[in-house]
Amino acid sequence: MKDSIIFLDFDGVLNTEQYQSRLAVDGKPKKDAWGPLFDPRAVENLRKIIEATGAAIIISSSWRYIHRLGSLRMRMWETRELPGEMLDTLPCGATYISRGEDIDSWLNQHGQPNYVIIDDLDDFYPSQHYRYVETNPIVGITGADADRAIKILTGQI
Repeated sequence: MKDSIIFLDFDGVLNTEQYQSRLAVDGKPKKDAWGPLFDPRAVENLRKIIEATGAAIIISSSWRYIHRLGSLRMRMWETRELPGEMLDTLPCGATYISRGEDIDSWLNQHGQPNYVIIDDLDDFYPSQHYRYVETNPIVGITGADADRAIKILTGQI
């Protein structure tokens, strides 16, 4: 198990409204076999976090309900040349209450690594808020968001 984990959402984090609009205006494809294409600037900010911390990724995105872990990890991650190591997805339970509950459950089953949550919607326990980086869905992960995530993972916050 990695020492640091990023619980990562896709929509509003890597898949941004701004990038989708730019692709539409330019007449370029907006998606591939897995779904909407990710904003290269947001991906580079994710890369910045991973390079600074060595964190691995747990997918908390709703994409986990559509795609199996192997498809995301072995096909999409490699095809799209995304940074870092995808370890797992949060379980797809029959009774979805909140991502906070899903994260808490995952942590209880796998230990308590250092972690950060990157998402555009606050669906987390109050006790998780100090580890939460909220992105703006228009632009996704910004440089400032990446810096905050790095500070969380390196114990500077």
